[in-house]
Amino acid sequence: MKRFARLLGLIVISIVLLIPIACSSKDPTQKISGGEEKDSGKVTLKLGADAWMVEKLKLDQAVKKFNANHEDIQVQISPYADRTVLSTFALQWSQGKTDVDIAMVDGTATAVQFLAKDLLIDFNETDFFQGPTAKENFVGNSISFGEIDGFQFAIPISLETYAINVNKKMFEEAGLLDADGKVIQPKDWNELYEYAKKMTKVEGGKVTQQGMTIQWGPNAQSTLISVAQAMNGTFYDKDGVLTFDTPEMREMLEIWKKGADEGVFSIDTFTNKDAGRNNYKADQVAMLLQSGSHAPEAEPTVGEGNTTVIPIPGSEVNGSYAFTAGIIVPRASKNQEAAVQFIQEALMDGETQIAAGTEWGKLPVIKEHFDKIDAEWKDNLLAIIEKSVTAPFYKEYPVLINEVPKLLQQYLTGEMDLDTFIEEVEAMIDDIDKNVK
Repeated sequence: MKRFARLLGLIVISIVLLIPIACSSKDPTQKISGGEEKDSGKVTLKLGADAWMVEKLKLDQAVKKFNANHEDIQVQISPYADRTVLSTFALQWSQGKTDVDIAMVDGTATAVQFLAKDLLIDFNETDFFQGPTAKENFVGNSISFGEIDGFQFAIPISLETYAINVNKKMFEEAGLLDADGKVIQPKDWNELYEYAKKMTKVEGGKVTQQGMTIQWGPNAQSTLISVAQAMNGTFYDKDGVLTFDTPEMREMLEIWKKGADEGVFSIDTFTNKDAGRNNYKADQVAMLLQSGSHAPEAEPTVGEGNTTVIPIPGSEVNGSYAFTAGIIVPRASKNQEAAVQFIQEALMDGETQIAAGTEWGKLPVIKEHFDKIDAEWKDNLLAIIEKSVTAPFYKEYPVLINEVPKLLQQYLTGEMDLDTFIEEVEAMIDDIDKNVK
């Protein structure tokens, strides 16, 4: 019965992603004004971006600077609230229409769903990879995060990786810094649990200092592939298919359950994705496992030099899950050349990328700009990023993003045992469409 219900859920999600339904461009809750070329000859580009990107990726700053330098091209930002709008994009673009000339998505893997119907331009067929934005000028293998079989469907921006953000003051108090003031790296998940237990403080039955918060909310799928990569050096089985059914993952999941039961690992992210980040910034959490971008973000409140990142156990050797936001251009846009010009000049601009990196930890993807950030947390992240991989490029990967966190929370709260959790997740992976084109 559970299997039937889950299959039904997958069908519904697939319909939302791929089939024209009530979510039309006339829906006022989804409307994003379209790009157009006015009679004056001036091109107006519309940039659709996830709402958080406007502030953290300094999009207002980038657009203002570009518009001031180009009288013939003017760019307007149209923020969207969440990734559900992507189903509207898929519908419009498949009909040869679009309300945006450029779209920015939270994770390049999210854009893979548009490739099945050939809805995106190939940046290899444009002039983008010339001069300062030549492929060799990108950090590490970040350019590959938006490429499949030689087709460059997305340009990366905002380089991040999953790691453990730490509060060095709490580590010092717990005696977990070495003679040079560096964090003593926990060798495995058992030791990491002991660290968290040692730094958890309870007064009057209430946790006043949390030892560790793990991202178990909407981004839990990313957490799982991060720790799998760190422990095993891959999150694929011998046939190249995503799997969490390994002895190492089972052992780690049992540690997670013990930590959640004891309050050593907070479950705050169940109901609020940003709970761990907010508590870390408020100087109340010793360790936060999610994007390593939160260490610089927390420094103004925790104190200069008091935040840094360390690897998830194993990722110092095997890497973690690394990712970027993705910049895509639909084939339906009538302003593709101007769109590519804006991406190249404005979104890859050093001033914009360095500001996003130093303030929010959204690291530059261009090496020249990346190298201008001088911080311990950046160097630690780079060491992890250089070994890391990105998420699977599966057509229905969004299904896992939506459904796996729910199953994980059921396991961690005792509603589901470990074997059932693994069985359910593996069956879901088996059922989804893993093709790209």
